[in-house]
This record gives sequence, C-alpha cells and structure tokens, in this order.
Amino acid sequence: MSPYVLVHGAFRGGWAWARVRTRLLAAGHDVQAPSLAGAGERAAHHVSGLSTWVDELTDLLVLEDLHDVVLVGHSQGGVVVREVALRVPRRLRRLVYLDAAVPDPGERAVDLGPPPPHPHSLPPRDTLVPARPLEPGGDLDVATAEWINARLTPTPLAPSLDPVADALPDVPATYAFCTGTPATYPSGTTRRRLDERGTGYVLLDAGHDAPLTRPDAVAELLLRAADRTTTIIGTEERTA
Repeated sequence: MSPYVLVHGAFRGGWAWARVRTRLLAAGHDVQAPSLAGAGERAAHHVSGLSTWVDELTDLLVLEDLHDVVLVGHSQGGVVVREVALRVPRRLRRLVYLDAAVPDPGERAVDLGPPPPHPHSLPPRDTLVPARPLEPGGDLDVATAEWINARLTPTPLAPSLDPVADALPDVPATYAFCTGTPATYPSGTTRRRLDERGTGYVLLDAGHDAPLTRPDAVAELLLRAADRTTTIIGTEERTA
C-alpha cells in the first residue's frame, strides 16, 4: 500500500482532508495530512517564505522514512509539492495536482493570479491575507460551508512571493481540475497552460473544495493515481 501525503491550500489546514483521509485509511493506506506552518492549529507559527513549507514537508518524508509516496497538493499546495518533488524525487511514486497552482520554472505563485492594478502594489512580505467566508452554492452545502468557515485562518503572503526552482520534477504527475472553480483562480491559469501544451488532465464535477464536498470522487482519483496498472490520460483511464 502506498503512503499518501496530502497538502492543503491557502486558508485551510490538514483538517481540509478529513473526509478523503477517512476513505484512504479505510482502503488500507497510510495517510498524513499535516497542517503547514501558519495554518490550521499551527496558525501562530512564523513562515519566512516558501522554503519554510518545503523544508517541513521534506523533513516529514525523510524522518518518517516514507517511500513510494503519492504526494498530493490542493490549490496553493501545488506550489509546495512541486518543490518537495525536486528535493526528494526518489521517495515519490506520483504527484497529484488537485485544482492546483503549478508555477512554471522561476515563477512565483502570485504570477498565476490576476495581475495587481499597479506593478508595485503587492502588499508587504509579512502580510497575513485574511480569509473570506465561503457562501453555500453548487456542491457546497450550508453545513459544510459553516464547518469550513469556522476553521479558516489567514494565510501568509511570503511563500507566494518566492520564485520556484528553475527545474521541473522528474516524477510522474496527474493533474485534476474542478469544473466549479472560478476561472480567475490560479488553478485556472495552470489549466489553460496545459490546454496550450496539449497536456491531459482529469475533470471532477465539483467546486474548489472538492476534498470536502466530493470526497468519494477525490479519494477514487487518488487511489487510481497510486495504482501502477492504471495510467490516467486526460478525462479517461487506460488500464494495462
């Protein structure tokens, strides 16, 4: 059984994987869903930049002696897992970018979002970006929206201002996008680039918080990603 390491997105914590984690554990897998520094129950921890998150996830894989890992990044977590994969590629079986921001070599996470009104109008590096409460709609029901809103925390801006490495991970990758995510999200930029490059991806009939609103579909995607006999190509599967 492959171990899974699930990395959450901005404003969220390890709790955002609670419903998917339960399903992967039931399938017999080891699952880790840590809260990054500055998030969740670790909201008070200082974050100097992207390296803070990359260092702590790399340490987790090494100190726990994890191998053959399916490393999953949701939303902003895609930036983090990209860099971790460059550090410890031999410990990974597959990367899964779930509705994720995936910068090109040398790019910053902020470069994937809408451009600022003025070139030098970005907030200071030590800014904590406040979370905006979610409104129910689509596959996000009232109870789940309230549950998420009670747990949202501000996210540090510093990691989004740091460029990623000038290289791409040499690790097999699966890209999946949620059909209900607004096109202005950074994942929308990633998806448009894949379209331009002819790179296939999976579409999930879900909103951006699919790990909580469509946990069965996300868990199924991740279980397929760990299966060596299945290659995910575009919106279809090809089984050996």
